[in-house]
Amino acid sequence: MIEEECKNKYKFIKFLLVIFICFIIMYLSKENGYYEYRTYNKTRLTEDAIKKFESDINEGKNVLLKDYIVEEKHDYSNKVSKVGSSIGKFIESIMNDGIKNTLKYLSALFYE
Repeated sequence: MIEEECKNKYKFIKFLLVIFICFIIMYLSKENGYYEYRTYNKTRLTEDAIKKFESDINEGKNVLLKDYIVEEKHDYSNKVSKVGSSIGKFIESIMNDGIKNTLKYLSALFYE
C-alpha cells in the first residue's frame, strides 16, 4: 500500500518535472528572440517581394500575384496523429449516433 503511494508520488513528480522543463524551453526560446526572428524573416521576404514587384512593373513585365506571394504550408501529420484523428472521428460518430438515438427514444416517450 505504501509502495503504491510512493510510486504514484514519483510519477506525479516526474510529470511536474516534464512540464517544468517544457516551460523553461518555451521561455528561453521567447527570451532569445526566436519568434521575433521568424517574424522578421517573414517581413524581409515580403519586402523583397515588394521590391521585385516594383522592378517588374517598371520593366513592364506581366505581373501575377502568385509570383510574389510565398505560402508556407507545413504538414505536421504523422502516423500517430492520423491514428488519433481517425480514433477521434470514430468516437465522434458513436457519440452522435448515441445522442440521436437517445433523443429519438425520449421524444417517442413524450410525444406519443
